[in-house]
Amino acid sequence: MKFSSRLANANKISDKSRLFKSAAVITPLLALLAGCAALPSAGPVSSEIQAASSDRRAEPFDYHLIDLDDNVTSVLSAYQPNGLAKVFTGGKWAPKHIVGIGDTVSVVVWEQGNDRLFTPNGQAGGVELGPFMVNQSGAITIPYVGKVHARGKSVERLQEALQVALDRKATNPQVIVTLKQNASSLVTVNGAVRKPGQYPLDLSGKKLLDVVANAGGNASPATESYVSVSRNGRQAKQLLSNVFLNNDENVYVRPGDRIFVTHDPQTFTAFGAVPKVGEYPLQASNVSLVEALGRIGGLDKNAANSQGLFVFRYEDPQVITQLKTEYRGTNSGRVPVIYRLNMRDARSYFKGQLFTLRDKDVVYVSNAYGAELNKFIRILSGTLAIGKTASTF
Repeated sequence: MKFSSRLANANKISDKSRLFKSAAVITPLLALLAGCAALPSAGPVSSEIQAASSDRRAEPFDYHLIDLDDNVTSVLSAYQPNGLAKVFTGGKWAPKHIVGIGDTVSVVVWEQGNDRLFTPNGQAGGVELGPFMVNQSGAITIPYVGKVHARGKSVERLQEALQVALDRKATNPQVIVTLKQNASSLVTVNGAVRKPGQYPLDLSGKKLLDVVANAGGNASPATESYVSVSRNGRQAKQLLSNVFLNNDENVYVRPGDRIFVTHDPQTFTAFGAVPKVGEYPLQASNVSLVEALGRIGGLDKNAANSQGLFVFRYEDPQVITQLKTEYRGTNSGRVPVIYRLNMRDARSYFKGQLFTLRDKDVVYVSNAYGAELNKFIRILSGTLAIGKTASTF
């Protein structure tokens, strides 16, 4: 009996010892649990994003939190970013037939009557003089006339000048001047094209896509290529696929324009409670938010807050003015905006189809309020399991 009593007392002491050891492990964990805000997190939760928006407080770097509703999707769908058409106005412009250095002109003279200067009597038709290339001094040399200044003159003005010069030498002359080679009206095409170089403009005028085609076309997909035009100190660029889709962006080019095509794939970045955080290519002109979610595998079912889907971007102030009538332009330049979508609402999937992602957008899914607590409980359970295993030895 004495031995049994001592054994029972020893077991009680051992149980108390294990209890104290477990308590020593659990106590600091419980203290951590009491301050849930201190739990590690991959990013802000929905309430933190809302609390820091410009609607709640004003700071040097504030942002606007906008719920994605029907009005917002309507405004964004109608929005056209500043591209080539808004910078290079006068889309119907076509080059005038201006003669320049290096151009080649043809001069054809018809004469009527006897004692003709250029054609034998009785011969019908006219005779072509030249062709003549405009020299470095800007002149051409015509037989029986001599040097005639041509640089800067339109074809019509040059024709009138030759008509006057030949009136006293030929018999009732009729002069026709044509520009056979427009070497002075050049545009420069460089960058991600197959045949970079300088290209002359047709007399009927050329548009941007015509010039890019002359340079062998874009070397990369149009959805991954930007084309920029520089003219007289002004510059604008546009996604090449948008130029194909929007005829207004396919502007007329002018002599001296510099065209540069760059390969710059459009991407968006996914963060937060998603299956795989990373950067993803758009690979199309119009990729909706729903399509983007499909590419990244949707929301993490174990951690995501379905009411906390956000899209971060810098928005055009004109758009913000339409979305928020009280906006007074507190930010200089483009405005930081966060669009919010509640994926628990079935209607949000339709809205998400109308919301088009843009280059460098950030898609963020916040963690559910219990997600970090669940992680904590799993850590706690593992700790207790380790402590229980250790106590058996």
